Amino acid sequence: MAFTITSYLLRARQGWGPASESSTDSWALPGGFVDEGEGLDAAAGRELQEETSVDPATVTLTQVGAFADPGRDPRGWTVTVAYAALVPTTNLGVKAADDAKDARWFDVTMLPLLAFDHKLVVRTALRHLAKQPAAGAVAGLSATLEAAADKLDGPWKTEA
Repeated sequence: MAFTITSYLLRARQGWGPASESSTDSWALPGGFVDEGEGLDAAAGRELQEETSVDPATVTLTQVGAFADPGRDPRGWTVTVAYAALVPTTNLGVKAADDAKDARWFDVTMLPLLAFDHKLVVRTALRHLAKQPAAGAVAGLSATLEAAADKLDGPWKTEA
């Protein structure tokens, strides 16, 4: 997932319908599977570009954590290794590609309905990014990211 320095989150709406009716029209983080012989870092960059047309060479993706709770994906057991990046606001061009039917930026304080356990993934990523040196270099950004993560702990928007 990518975050701008003005606290927007890149999301992709899936072009395929998950087995769960409740996730059919929700927004998901860009992602996919690791190809045989491919490293995790390379897969994260490839999937970011395939689903959103964002060039991974223009951002620094960092690993946020792994998510593997049973039942997190109605299509079957899935392990997610999440990556996140802070991107300059000059790099906001995004276009849905591959299996995403739409891709756009959302204000992290006004997120739409999120697929699967992506609320947890986003909250974890926000806290991770708040501790990065790049966030500390922008006045107030670390506090903004922490506040957005705290908001995800409580009530949040559930309608797209």
